[in-house]
Amino acid sequence: MQSELFQTHEEDSRIWKISELNSSIRKVLEKNFKQVWIRGEISNLKAHSSGHYYFQLKDSQAQLKAVLFRGDARNMHHPPQEGSQYLAFGDVTVYEPRGDCQIRVRHLMEDGVGNLRLEFERLKSLFEKEGLFDPAKKKDIPLFPIRIGLITSPEGAAIHDFLSIIKRRKWKGEVFLYPSLVQGPLAPAKLIQSLRTISQINPSLDLIVLSRGGGSVEDLWAFNDEKLVREISVSQIPIISAVGHQTDFVLSDFVADLRAETPSAAAELISSLQLVQIEKFSTLKHRIDEVKSQFLQMLNDQIELLNAKVKICSPIHKIERRIQQIDDLETRLITSTKRILDKNSVKLHYLANRLEGCSLQNTLDKGFAFIRDRNGDAVKDGKNLLRGDKVSVIFRDGKRAMTAD
Repeated sequence: MQSELFQTHEEDSRIWKISELNSSIRKVLEKNFKQVWIRGEISNLKAHSSGHYYFQLKDSQAQLKAVLFRGDARNMHHPPQEGSQYLAFGDVTVYEPRGDCQIRVRHLMEDGVGNLRLEFERLKSLFEKEGLFDPAKKKDIPLFPIRIGLITSPEGAAIHDFLSIIKRRKWKGEVFLYPSLVQGPLAPAKLIQSLRTISQINPSLDLIVLSRGGGSVEDLWAFNDEKLVREISVSQIPIISAVGHQTDFVLSDFVADLRAETPSAAAELISSLQLVQIEKFSTLKHRIDEVKSQFLQMLNDQIELLNAKVKICSPIHKIERRIQQIDDLETRLITSTKRILDKNSVKLHYLANRLEGCSLQNTLDKGFAFIRDRNGDAVKDGKNLLRGDKVSVIFRDGKRAMTAD
């Protein structure tokens, strides 16, 4: 017992070196205050030429020294600002040479924006666990969309960019605008209302485009709304999310069937899909024309061959002797021709049906119209018409005379 008391007394009476004490304090702090979040206002900010930042984080009652080293500062979009509120993530430690308690900041986010980032990651993780972003659940974007629902603000730049591009690329189809707020606390409910309106009154749409231009995290936050994301996930119509700029990501991008980097990129994609299909139809028509020409040429060759052989046998004194040969040749020719016709009849019938699908009447039946000027020539470009010009517009059910406006 006396020995234990003596040892305890000896330990209590130990004289520490300052460096030893600071080192021990550092180890205790780093063990118990590792990877912590704190909130505070930056003051006494000093940006060193090395790229390091030294400052203090303070609240109404206390302050703490902080250091943000160059390697961690590179990950910030904007440098720290004096007097601004921040969320800081890092490790509490001691700078031993001076005995200063400080936090080594690993990540620094502006308060408010930082909270939105944290909420974004929380919702993203939640939806991923629920499988809302599963690629297997995504619907295919139609190769030839001709009826598109556009949900966006009627006053924004997004609608102008989208419509101008598909018009410039001569996209053929209909765009139905569903106006909605795209920013602010009321925007999510309006966007959800537009999606539900489409499903109720226009379920035959081929595609929905959810669109708005770029902006700050706060501007785009409506497209991270939990109810909106869930509404997108149950849509029966394929959805393209075209929100913000290339570097902007919102949760509607992950749940939609396809993300377009910008509203303009969505218009480019949709019009390109149609151009590809038109090119395929053009190639098919060209092949039909080739087969048709080859068949007619083959028949002409057979007829020319027959005429040549008949001329060889034309002298009167050979007629009787050659008549049987001619009969045999005709029989063989008829048989051969019938076999060829039978062989190509099915193919020609199939190609004719495909060709009929490209006919003017078929096009008119789909809702398109054909315009002729006063000379009866087809009007291909609107710029060729002057105000007051008389034109004839051919619809499916007949022709109407109209005046260019």
